[in-house]
Amino acid sequence: MKHARIWVKVKLDVTGGFVRLPVIVMLTAEKVNVLEPLLFYFLSRHHERSQSWMVKLCEIVGQLIDYIDANGKILKPTDLFGGFVNSLYNGTFDETENDPSLLCWFPSSAKTVNPKLRMLEEFSDWMVIKNYIPLSLNPWTDATTSAQRFNWIAWYRQNQFSFLGHLRLTTKKSASLGQARSMKLRRQPLGKASAAKAFPPDFETALFRDGFVRHGKTDEEDILEKFDWRGICIALLLVYGARRLSEPFQLWTGDVMENPTRPGEALVRIYHPVEGQAPENPKVNGRRAANRQAYLQIFHPRYAPRTTAHGNYHAGFKGRAFTDEKAQFLHVHWLPTDMAEAFLYAYHNYMEQRARLGIDSARHPFAFVSHKGKHKGEPYTIGAFCATWKRAVTRIGLPHGKLHGTTPHGGRHSVGIRANKAGIDKYDAQEMFGHSSLLSQDVYRVPTVEQVTESLDAATRRILHEESAGANDDQALNRQTNLIDIWTGSEDRSRTHIWSAPQRRNRGKRFD
Repeated sequence: MKHARIWVKVKLDVTGGFVRLPVIVMLTAEKVNVLEPLLFYFLSRHHERSQSWMVKLCEIVGQLIDYIDANGKILKPTDLFGGFVNSLYNGTFDETENDPSLLCWFPSSAKTVNPKLRMLEEFSDWMVIKNYIPLSLNPWTDATTSAQRFNWIAWYRQNQFSFLGHLRLTTKKSASLGQARSMKLRRQPLGKASAAKAFPPDFETALFRDGFVRHGKTDEEDILEKFDWRGICIALLLVYGARRLSEPFQLWTGDVMENPTRPGEALVRIYHPVEGQAPENPKVNGRRAANRQAYLQIFHPRYAPRTTAHGNYHAGFKGRAFTDEKAQFLHVHWLPTDMAEAFLYAYHNYMEQRARLGIDSARHPFAFVSHKGKHKGEPYTIGAFCATWKRAVTRIGLPHGKLHGTTPHGGRHSVGIRANKAGIDKYDAQEMFGHSSLLSQDVYRVPTVEQVTESLDAATRRILHEESAGANDDQALNRQTNLIDIWTGSEDRSRTHIWSAPQRRNRGKRFD
């Protein structure tokens, strides 16, 4: 059955308002139909769910439609769901690399599949309530004793740090803890939090000195022409302001100013894109715009809050722990603090660069804009900046990737590690990062492999020193015997220090 995901505007009443949602359309008997249950499910939850959540549900529903089309003989919902889950986990190819179903799915990890399957289970439960289907794909059943125990442990871990968490256990919730899904999903391997991958600190200067030089402008003397000040401003917010990637794209021109209490430094506030306080504005029909969404609708009707848009214009917003709950903004703190001065300088240069290009703020209030092409003057996109960032990183000789800490989010991690090393108070750090929970800082305290290795090397040196000091010559020789010396027959059998990796490689060459 042919199907596709498209974006539609849904009008809920006779007013001019609408909701933009992703839907699945299917071609059946030469007729195009919208998958109605999914559309109404989104309408019931669009206020509380993000667009990325809706897109992911569309993806898993689309895969289920493909699976049903390829396995039409499976009629029982639970059997259908079981086969579908197995195909997602293990793929659809046999040992001869043949796939009669033509689905051509490769195996996927539980980390990727499980969240989508849980979304599909909830959607299936909702369809049962709304009488679209008689039985859920993975219905609830009475949990075994061990399953109930795990449910209670999960509930406790979720609420143990909540001040009023003990009041949340209602009778209805208590009953649900005694239930479990008929089919259990594959468990993910247990593990601890890994160390945050931070941008390499030794390359930070090179990034801002060489990474954002404009193409063909290496020898340019005019710094306004030489550097990409827009990219530099965003990078400063990430690497020294600890901001998430999407947050700089919510900035309006009036959100950056000189700090009146610290002259020469930038005062930057990132407002909630919908509920944030609007700038000073004239009254319309006796009222001023209540928030930023209203301000855009009144004065810039072509532009919606970027969290409600889709496509390249979309930019998310995760923060909830605002510096000012009334005005709904996050105050940008800098580490080191002198970067506030550097940002103000860079931002002034960017605005001058923008003025040279003939781009003013009359069209919309967003600070960062595209500089050329048909989108000149339009809000700058996350995708365009990520491409600029990647070029900057590779230009200074670093590989680009999450594993190396050289993605844009690696800048936020570098601030976290820097703050932890400096011993910054955890509550100050919570304010700086905009974390809702203190536990969110734990990832910056996890030691890296290199740090653990250095610690063990130091411990080994202390052990060898203590053993040598308290033993006679024969005992010290036995305790400090190097196994490599034994295997190679070396006469130099005593080891009184830890060899570095290059020393080990060079030492081994003597015995080749």
